Amino acid sequence: MVLLVALVDSVYMLLPLSLAFTSPDFLMGRRGETEAALLFIPCLAIFATIIPYHRFHDQSASQTGVHGGRWYHALRIVLGSAAGVWALLMLLRDYTDGVALAVMSAPGMLLGAWAWAMWWRNQYLHARLKEVSELYRHRDAVTGLLNHYAVYESLEQKIREASRSEHPVSLIRLDLDRFALFNATHGHRAGDDLLRQIGQSMEASLSPGAVVGRYDADEFLIVLPNTTRSQAVAIAHRLREKIRQEALVHSEDGQVIPVTASIGVAEFPGDAASAQELLSAAEGALLTARQNGTGVADSRSGWRTRYQIQANGAFSTLEAMVIAIDNKDHYTRSHSEDVSEYALWIAEELGLSEEQKHVLRLGGLLHDVGKIGIPDEVLMKPGLLTAEEYEVMKQHTVLGAVMLSALPGMEKIAPLARWHHERWDGNGYPDGLAGEEIPLLARILAVADAFSAMTTDRPYRKGMDRRSALAELRRQKGKQFDPEIVDAFLAAIQKHIPPQQVKPATLSAAA
Repeated sequence: MVLLVALVDSVYMLLPLSLAFTSPDFLMGRRGETEAALLFIPCLAIFATIIPYHRFHDQSASQTGVHGGRWYHALRIVLGSAAGVWALLMLLRDYTDGVALAVMSAPGMLLGAWAWAMWWRNQYLHARLKEVSELYRHRDAVTGLLNHYAVYESLEQKIREASRSEHPVSLIRLDLDRFALFNATHGHRAGDDLLRQIGQSMEASLSPGAVVGRYDADEFLIVLPNTTRSQAVAIAHRLREKIRQEALVHSEDGQVIPVTASIGVAEFPGDAASAQELLSAAEGALLTARQNGTGVADSRSGWRTRYQIQANGAFSTLEAMVIAIDNKDHYTRSHSEDVSEYALWIAEELGLSEEQKHVLRLGGLLHDVGKIGIPDEVLMKPGLLTAEEYEVMKQHTVLGAVMLSALPGMEKIAPLARWHHERWDGNGYPDGLAGEEIPLLARILAVADAFSAMTTDRPYRKGMDRRSALAELRRQKGKQFDPEIVDAFLAAIQKHIPPQQVKPATLSAAA
């Protein structure tokens, strides 16, 4: 018999290695000359196929007319299994006789050892693959915390357990302030590092029963079993202070930029009867914390703010307006969010009341709501407007004021929509108001609106860099803008945006 050992590559090219020896035909139970080919296919699943080709002379076969007949037998062995390796070793043993034993024992043992090594390696890789797959099915790739779906499942589980035990479960929704701006300034790698640092810090500082997960791009959920609302609020304050002290970013000129967070807290069953309701309650508290600038708010204050709007029937209408703006013009939606944030910076610098901040927050979001009534060919025009088109566009201020005035509780918001394009020198629109004739909050929105418009890309022009936009604000002090408001914004922006991004050598608030 001749044994042919052949390696087969990915295109089934044979690389033959041969050994010659005589052997009993163990498959047929007869002696004879046998040729066998052992084929290895180097794929992820490795198989060995034993194909013995028998030629024998037998008296009984001759008598039955099958003298010189040929039989083909195939035996497939999976090398990735213990049974397959054992069968292979037995085959090699049975194919050797006393003469060829010394010749075949070394290759056979090497082949067997290789097969066993492959089996153990496959077992290890399979186990590791299963382990990693299971890990990343539930874990966020950046922070290593539970991901969106896993932390929500955990919240549902904790609520089910709390329902049986009648113990409270509190939920913290923690959102990093201005994280999108941080990413734009420092890069996404630095943003990922910051998220990882904050996630690990929070997880290490909480009790073993707490569950921490990354719920959104810059938002974390913390599930606190057996924790009341007041206890969760205290934990939230500690976490916020810990982030402020530890999550420090150093600018290019060596200055330290603190990272802050807004946090909303809600409790089951006091604020909600399900996981989804608890999420919504915590979100309402989070929005209140952002609007009021308090850093932390619980569900009672969050839902109180929402109830004040809902009570006069305006909340759903406002939501519909914001969605309508976004559907009509994506620029208007993102621009309005920026204006709202910049206006709150100015309000903080001027020391305005919480009520004024709340009006500014809504006014910033809705100041351009009148654009819903502007024809698409004007609103969406990719180039500069003609004089006639500009007159049409200017009507969005009046339209917005009319729309908001029709809603109960929007009496303080409507003037901001109408007068945010008035100028300090009286050359604005629609009413040509001048100086302090323009309401204070409308003057604040005018500065915030202009800065956002100047620094945002449009289809017909590229946005200014921040330094140039701030320089333009300074040039327009006493002309287009209230000088006090401009100075407040220049002071505020240096607290919220890295100085190297906004402060050239010649720029200062006092100039």
